[in-house]
Amino acid sequence: MKLLRRYPEIIILATAALITRLWDVFAPAAVVFDEVYFKVYAGDYLTGSYYFDPHPPLGKLLLGGWAWLAHLNPTMLTGNDPAVALRVLPAIAGALIIPVFYLFLRQLRASRRVAALGAALLLLDNALLVESRFILIDSLLILFGLTAVTCFLAARHRSGRRRLLLLSAAAACGGLAASTKWTGLAALGLIGVIWLTDHLRHHQYFSWTKRLIEALILAIVPAIVYLSVFAIHFSLLPKTGQGDAFMPQRFQSTLIGNPNYNPTVHLSFVEKFIDLNNAMSQSEEGLKTATHPYGSKWTSWPLMIRPVYYWQGQTQPDGTQGNIYLLGNPAVWYGLLIVIVAGMLASAGALARLRPYRFALGFLALGYLMNFLPFSRIVRVMFLYHYFFALIYSLAFAVILLGALADWMHDRPHPWQFSTPTSKYLYIGVLILAVIGFIYFAPLSYGIPLTPAEIAQHMWLTTWR
Repeated sequence: MKLLRRYPEIIILATAALITRLWDVFAPAAVVFDEVYFKVYAGDYLTGSYYFDPHPPLGKLLLGGWAWLAHLNPTMLTGNDPAVALRVLPAIAGALIIPVFYLFLRQLRASRRVAALGAALLLLDNALLVESRFILIDSLLILFGLTAVTCFLAARHRSGRRRLLLLSAAAACGGLAASTKWTGLAALGLIGVIWLTDHLRHHQYFSWTKRLIEALILAIVPAIVYLSVFAIHFSLLPKTGQGDAFMPQRFQSTLIGNPNYNPTVHLSFVEKFIDLNNAMSQSEEGLKTATHPYGSKWTSWPLMIRPVYYWQGQTQPDGTQGNIYLLGNPAVWYGLLIVIVAGMLASAGALARLRPYRFALGFLALGYLMNFLPFSRIVRVMFLYHYFFALIYSLAFAVILLGALADWMHDRPHPWQFSTPTSKYLYIGVLILAVIGFIYFAPLSYGIPLTPAEIAQHMWLTTWR
């Protein structure tokens, strides 16, 4: 509470995030995009019926836990009912991303106004908003991954017990991210690279005992989390279900009700774990030939060439229609690209201003590459939402770069005072542009009915149609 009293902007940002994510979250009362899979998986945990998904179980497990807490009927979840009550959990996770991003920027030595600006811009991104408002797991993935890196950055500035506790929290959250989707491993990879670099550069400050303890924490804690998630997963799904066919016969023989069920067969956890992870890997290979009308190449994501059409409503008597697109706020997506390009050109004559933030900018550049370049090796169909982690790192890079060049990175004498009127108006102007972009594209985020002409006006690129 002391932190919130000292930094009221966190309360404002968190409140605004909750409002935008939870407002009318039960609309549309229809299954949207991949909700058709995730609501059924949540129901399977309540019935004990085995399911299969190419991603690790944690996201679905949390949705199943939320369904249990909300006393949702399993038949409703596995049937045609949209089960919109499940949307609350991803929405809350999506809202929490915003204050965590503020703290993330603060750990990178951003001032309060720069951290608030960055968090506000992320809050005003329509694509992240859409992804957070439905029965999907990416908001959970982002929250875990971003929290892991934030805790690690906080640990770098501390010593003793606090450092070990924060490293443990970072490792645990990294394990949660990897247990949601394998792309969450990038958070652990980034933490590992920076931790190793720190120890090589400042080896005189670390004894071999400290190095070993920290290395064990960063290696073992995520592994324990990952294994524990699968142990819970297996214990809750003892019966035959729609996922049986993806598993080898020896695995099927342990599922009650399966034609191959054999009560004398007792697979160990390790054998089940290996079988499922092999099946997950093989299923990814099997998706190489799959296509989708809204799939996109990884090289197109920074320019937001191909958004994803999530939902199409019924045409109303007045000719209007509700539509939901996974479409980012152009003021944010294109604005940060402009800032990065212009800022890098301008920095040639302002190296002194950037020198204190070399680590932050280098760290964010590395984080971006580690969350973007690996997609170049993936052949299967991919979507714009795979870019979210990289987008977050690029946004942080842009606001710190702009903050350094515009003299926003100092909180004294007062965090909300600007050195010149031009600096102040630039800050306000950036926020206003983001708000305008958010409001303009909000109908396509919330499914607010528009006329065909109004929808066409929002399709700025032919590839958006």
